[in-house]
This record gives sequence, C-alpha cells and structure tokens, in this order.
Amino acid sequence: MTNTIPTRRPLLVWDIAVSIAVLLIGGGFLVIAAIIDLFSAALVGRCPVATCSAGTAVASLGISWFVMFLLLIMGNVLAIVSLVRRRKAWWIALLTLVLLAAVWIIGFVLYSQAVSHDSVAIDGVVAWGTSLLD
Repeated sequence: MTNTIPTRRPLLVWDIAVSIAVLLIGGGFLVIAAIIDLFSAALVGRCPVATCSAGTAVASLGISWFVMFLLLIMGNVLAIVSLVRRRKAWWIALLTLVLLAAVWIIGFVLYSQAVSHDSVAIDGVVAWGTSLLD
C-alpha cells in the first residue's frame, strides 16, 4: 500500500480577486438600482391617469429588484462555494452581474410601459403598443 496524499488544486489568487471585485460591483449595482427604482416609484403619482397603471409600475420595479436581490445572493453563494473548492469562480460572478443588469432592464421596460402606453424606446429600437411581444 502506498501513502499517497491527494493534492489540492492550486489557489488562484487572480480568480479570487476578480470574483470578489465583480461580486462587489454587483452589490453596488443592486444598491444603485434600488435607489433609481425608489425614485421612479415615487414619480408614478405624476403619470397621466388615462395611460398609467401605477400598481403595475410599482410591482414591476419591486419584483425586478427582489429577483435581482435573490440572484445576487445565489451568485455570491455559488461563487464562494466554487472558491472554497478551488475551482474558477470568475465566470459565476460575471454571469451574476449580467443577469442583474438584464433583470433590471426588463423591470424598467415593464415600468415604462405601465406608466406610458404610447411607446418604449430601448437604444433606438421603438416598440409601439402595450406589449413588446406584439
């Protein structure tokens, strides 16, 4: 019988640094998104009554922020578990940040549609009507 000690994977310092930096950027993005959503929800009272759905507008902001919060928690947990197991975690942190941005954009587009049913502009692409799926 041979005495073989299983070797652990090497510690990747760059991966730890990049993962922590991207997750911190994600946390900062979540805080900034919450502030923007709070001010946007406060301005719902100024939208025209004929074309505004205040409940839908506030719900879209609240739900998108809650989903972003859950995504950030899950991304942090998965990245930390991956780092503890000495596997690369930078891609988990980056994917979490991309998903945070996507959910916030979707929530804000839904908010914009609930406030004004005339049009929603996304980087030059204009969708007319009450749904982007039409």
